[in-house]
Amino acid sequence: MRDAWEWADANRVLPPGSPEPGQWNSGRAPWVKGITHAIRDPLYSAVSAVMGAQMSKTDGVLLNGIGWRMDDDPGPVLYIGPTRKNVESVSKDRFTKLLKSVPRLWEALAKGKKETINEKFINGQRIGFGWAGSATELASHPSRDVFLDERDRMGNNVGGEGDPRALAEARVSNFIDGCVTSVSTPTVGTLETETDADAELTRWKPSDSVHSPIWRLWQEGTRHEWAVPCPHCQRYFVPRFELLWFPDDCTPGEALKQAYLTCPHDGDPILEDSKEWMNDRGVFVAPGQKITGFTDAGALIEQAGETHTVAFGLYLSPDDGNPEASFWVSGLCSPWRSFGHRAKTYVAAKRSGDPGRIQAAVNTGFGELYSVQGDAPPWEKVAELRRPFAFGDLPRGAQLVIAGVDVQGDRLVYVVRAFGYNATSWLIDAGEIWGDTEHEPVWQALGDLLETRYQRMPIHRMLVDSGYKPGGKSAPVHMVYQFCRRHYGRAIPAKGRRRQDKPYKFSDIDQKGHERQPLKLMLVHTHHFKSWVHARIDWPVDQPGAWFVSQDATDDYCQQVVSEARMVTQSGEVFWQKLRTDNHFFDAEVLAAAGAHLEQVHRLPDKGDMMIDDQDPGDGNPPSDDDGGEPVTPRKPKPKPRPEPDAPPRSRKRRRRRGALSECEL
Repeated sequence: MRDAWEWADANRVLPPGSPEPGQWNSGRAPWVKGITHAIRDPLYSAVSAVMGAQMSKTDGVLLNGIGWRMDDDPGPVLYIGPTRKNVESVSKDRFTKLLKSVPRLWEALAKGKKETINEKFINGQRIGFGWAGSATELASHPSRDVFLDERDRMGNNVGGEGDPRALAEARVSNFIDGCVTSVSTPTVGTLETETDADAELTRWKPSDSVHSPIWRLWQEGTRHEWAVPCPHCQRYFVPRFELLWFPDDCTPGEALKQAYLTCPHDGDPILEDSKEWMNDRGVFVAPGQKITGFTDAGALIEQAGETHTVAFGLYLSPDDGNPEASFWVSGLCSPWRSFGHRAKTYVAAKRSGDPGRIQAAVNTGFGELYSVQGDAPPWEKVAELRRPFAFGDLPRGAQLVIAGVDVQGDRLVYVVRAFGYNATSWLIDAGEIWGDTEHEPVWQALGDLLETRYQRMPIHRMLVDSGYKPGGKSAPVHMVYQFCRRHYGRAIPAKGRRRQDKPYKFSDIDQKGHERQPLKLMLVHTHHFKSWVHARIDWPVDQPGAWFVSQDATDDYCQQVVSEARMVTQSGEVFWQKLRTDNHFFDAEVLAAAGAHLEQVHRLPDKGDMMIDDQDPGDGNPPSDDDGGEPVTPRKPKPKPRPEPDAPPRSRKRRRRRGALSECEL
């Protein structure tokens, strides 16, 4: 059976208006040969490819893979993209053009009602199109092949059901030759290179400090890297950013004109006009392999004392039996972007001092990880703050309960935190309410959460993120405002601001039909409260003011709370850089912190007997007199006598002294 790249070369024609109209030519991006060959290689059940932008990831790997499957060996296929808009664009435009360019596929396509944006049938086999938030698509249809596009732009928990790659693997499990293919540009992580003296190659060294999902998949696989020969010494090397030369302190224009690649063996400059010759003789090389030269038939790769001739563009499988093939290609190899263009983009980003632009240049231009140098506690620090109380329990010393809610298109992410003396706090609930936030059911569930009592103590205030409008601008009703009006006085809409002269302030929301009682919008200074949350994570656990989480808090929660790092630009401006794709629990904690300041928790009295660590910061157990080693199970505190009758709720006058209602007229 032929590979997908061979099928494309024989059948696919790019229409007028394409960057390179005419017959498809895989030789323009020869690395797609090895990647698509691995898709049908019986040795592998998963394929991962890491590349920069303009490297033929979607067209050359994924769409050609779908077309090949439907034409040569039909079977059900699933394509998953990062967003709904992206998937609809691929389905309506790029995939439709592919079908029209291959008459057999266009004739085999079921027309009419069966052809939709999210579903098509060719030769009786289903092609599903879904996005990272469509858990139903990932969880309900068996597929022979699943293609994940731009994995790093997806979250790590689809529909509350888990990692998208794991869900995809479940879809192909019924097929003996099923395969999951993931492609993406990488994002954030810290890496080093290592030199294999015997192979005379410098490779990426595996690292535990990697947050990029696609790079972690690459590290779990065979770790093939695209290697090309130097046009001068004809010895192979792996191109990467550190080999790109341009003058120090040059302008972007100077970088465009003067940049070139350097050979790591002899330092000779390699100009742009040599790139095509190099790529034509490129191959993938894995750890434990050595490229000794090349002939007209291919590259000579030595492994375990034997020399194999590997056709250009392909790979030699390692002999360790790893069922996951993984490939990395430097963005410097792209035939559509010159060395000078890559250098120009990087220099311009560097001169701007904007780390976001620098990250984009490194990720998309070179296909490499961006190392964030900022302030953020390690997630293990958050995990160490777990204490022996369950979700729903109210630790002793808690006097006030505040909730924060982050709004996404497919779910509501919430935290509920109890506060005591000196703003000591405990996470007593956290979770996700899944469902389309444009519709009412998820808001009804949030209303039920707001009415929850934690051992007789209600949620005093809930801040709900209103920066995202479910359904977009065209939606007739802002669901966040509608929810907060329904629970007027307890639920407050909030919106973050990067610059503000106060930690928080209020403004009126103009809504037709509600002029007599306008809703108040709380404007939150995000830098202030993000810094406050991270400072509390580092707070001494044996002092009032400590910040604790429940034993039920997941690792995902712990990682999300420190998913952003505080950074400072050259001009002194502070901003927050995302380290992970998901940061929703962090946003919810920021809102809870803002709500706590609204309620002036720093003025809560010291009632004694508060649950904090007196001696041992390592666990939630009290110190033991026993030298035997096992910690003593904490005793439940004696319940305090309840007043008879029950104490009435706090009066309106008391709330006004706390400063909340005087501002928002609750």
